[in-house]
Amino acid sequence: MLRSIQGKLVVVYLLLIVVAMELASLYLMRELERSYIGKVQDDLHQSAQLLAGQLSNFVVDDRLDAAVVDQYMERWPGEVLVLDANGVVIGATARLANRDQLLGLKFSHDDVSPAFFGNTNRRIGQEGARRMAYEAVPITVAGNVVGVIYLKDSLEEAYARLSDLRDILLVATLLAMASTVVLSFALARTITGPIRELTRTAAEIAGGNFDQTIAVHSDDEIGKLGEMFNRMSRRLKETMGEIQDEKSQAEAILTHMADGLMALNGSGRIIRLNPAAERMFQVQEAQAIGRRPEELAEGSGLEEALLEAWGHSSALSRQVRLKDRVLQAYITPLKGEGQQTAGTVIVFHDITELEKVEALRREFVANVSHELKTPLTTVKSYVETLLDGAAEDPEVRSRFLRVVDAETERMARLVRDLLRLTHMDEGTSRWTFRPTDLGALVAEVTARLRVQAEQKQLSVECEVAPGTPEAVCDYDKIQQVVINLLANAIEFTPNGGQIRIAVEPGPGEVRVTIRDTGIGIPPDDLPRIFERFYRVDKARSRTMGGTGLGLSIAKQIVELSGGRIGIESEVGRGTAVTFTLPAVGEAEVNPV
Repeated sequence: MLRSIQGKLVVVYLLLIVVAMELASLYLMRELERSYIGKVQDDLHQSAQLLAGQLSNFVVDDRLDAAVVDQYMERWPGEVLVLDANGVVIGATARLANRDQLLGLKFSHDDVSPAFFGNTNRRIGQEGARRMAYEAVPITVAGNVVGVIYLKDSLEEAYARLSDLRDILLVATLLAMASTVVLSFALARTITGPIRELTRTAAEIAGGNFDQTIAVHSDDEIGKLGEMFNRMSRRLKETMGEIQDEKSQAEAILTHMADGLMALNGSGRIIRLNPAAERMFQVQEAQAIGRRPEELAEGSGLEEALLEAWGHSSALSRQVRLKDRVLQAYITPLKGEGQQTAGTVIVFHDITELEKVEALRREFVANVSHELKTPLTTVKSYVETLLDGAAEDPEVRSRFLRVVDAETERMARLVRDLLRLTHMDEGTSRWTFRPTDLGALVAEVTARLRVQAEQKQLSVECEVAPGTPEAVCDYDKIQQVVINLLANAIEFTPNGGQIRIAVEPGPGEVRVTIRDTGIGIPPDDLPRIFERFYRVDKARSRTMGGTGLGLSIAKQIVELSGGRIGIESEVGRGTAVTFTLPAVGEAEVNPV
């Protein structure tokens, strides 16, 4: 029979079916065994996690309450031990035959040792004639291990099901072989065609073409084998699609994330740089690949941080400073085989603005402290002098009290200005916008401050251009702006100087300019003149009683009113401050 083609086909067909069935059975049994055992272990793990969460509620002074745990565990199903942080059994389920003997004893076993270090440990073992699954899970509170749960469950039922399935597969294989022997002679001629098709399709699938399918002409073993190949092809196609989708998602995340990401290989050279990191280091990914990170950021401290992370084999966070940026670097070494570093991932978070805000906060606190310290020191010294006996002299008492009153008023003015700025920053200031005649407003302020100007023999002139429209603004707040600007002009203009105020129309706005012949402002100080607490001449400003907030308040009021403010100055020749407000009929202003 073996000399004929038909006989050879029968033998080959028979052997093919046997091998195919055996391979399928082996694969299926292995997967089923993994699935069943994994199911038992997963159920055991879920039970452990649930129990750990419940027992974490019984922690008193960072220790498990043994009495409560024992009472709780007695009703818990399964075979479970609960150990405290010292390894002493403080709880056990009723299914344990030696429950009473175990309670209070120190339990030492290789299974539970890793759990005391915060690691979950599971294994498959033998207990007498039974095959068992074991798992030890730590009970943690605020990152500290306060106890361990040790569970076990029998695998006999799972292995019994596997044995039944093995018998079923064996019976199926034997039936298939018997059927093959009986029918092979009649079907031999129909085998070669499907085998060729099967071979061709398998080759296409191996080449990555998962759209190929096998035409199944019968429902026998060859047909079922074809169905299995089709099913495998579909599954492979789905799996490859899922992998591609995950890759695309990861790429999208890396591309659009605001933080910079740099990946290094085991040799510490760059293998990946996302767009955010490209912008931070001002280099293209193609130019950075293969280079060391310190080559992109010399003197930034990144090299030292990497060496420290590699030396300790642990994640760390350090600040690195580039030319104009401050970055928070989160360095995470990736472990390979043994203790070797397989690579490193660095995430860079740009904290430049936070650093600037923090610097401004420190400067603000220092300025406020300094501004309050000087008048407080003066008040304290004068009051102490009065208490030491100077109060008996009426002339000295009156002079000292006037100084104390002036310094107190200075502090009160500083607090008022700070509160005014705070309310505007927070948007809690009340605004009443209405059409306002800026010419009349300026004239009123000029009349109010004319006495101060006359004391210094200053010439103050106010000019309102014909046809100037009304402005939309809050009368009281704009009046405060004009008062601040005119008061500054009076203070910093020498005796006999001139101050000119002009109110004139602009394109859709009203412009107010206050020009003096005062001492002027140096060019280097002009960009910072509207900053809070900034003074050109700090000693002179404090002597004159200023707080350094007037121009800041004026700028904020004008901008919240929908206008602009600017300043021009020349040392020794004077200063001109100009601000604008929307004219009536223009866009309404709603300060935030």
